[in-house]
Amino acid sequence: MDMQHLIKDPVLAILLLASLVSWAIIIDRLLALLRVSLVDRAFRDGKAAVDAPLAHFTAEINQHRATEHEQLLVLMDTSITLQRQRLERALPLLGVIGSTAPYAGLLGTVIGIIQAFQAIQAHNNMSPSVVSGGIATALIATAIGLAVAIPAVAAHHLLVSAINRRVALWEAAVAALLSEGQEEAGHGALPVG
Repeated sequence: MDMQHLIKDPVLAILLLASLVSWAIIIDRLLALLRVSLVDRAFRDGKAAVDAPLAHFTAEINQHRATEHEQLLVLMDTSITLQRQRLERALPLLGVIGSTAPYAGLLGTVIGIIQAFQAIQAHNNMSPSVVSGGIATALIATAIGLAVAIPAVAAHHLLVSAINRRVALWEAAVAALLSEGQEEAGHGALPVG
């Protein structure tokens, strides 16, 4: 079986494209999480980190300190949700790729078996040279489908877990800022760090 046949196979081409897209998403989201972690850490250490989500939350709390506590909670919940959505960008597509790649591989398997039977019928012969092309396509499609799905599903779960941990840290920091703000309500501005 030659590589030209494999490259021209639409199912395999779709699976290879899905693999490239999933790896691009994985790398992009890992870098986004790393960036957020670094700027949040820099902000906590007192360094200038205007783009840090924690800096944004602190500025919002300070800006709306005269707002009722319940409204401030809703505002902060919305801010945290928006930051979460930024981190989760493209994760649904990664999940779709991970869950559908095995089925695309299975489709390629079925097509390869059909090609093997058509070759048997066309040549009226069951020799290995006649059926090997279709069988090879079937096995390669299965392998590529699994090779695309496994890292995509694993990365999706790990990224969602990391994002959930980051959001929990944000919620804890906001809760601490809000409680400090309530304690100091009559004593001036909220603490910045």
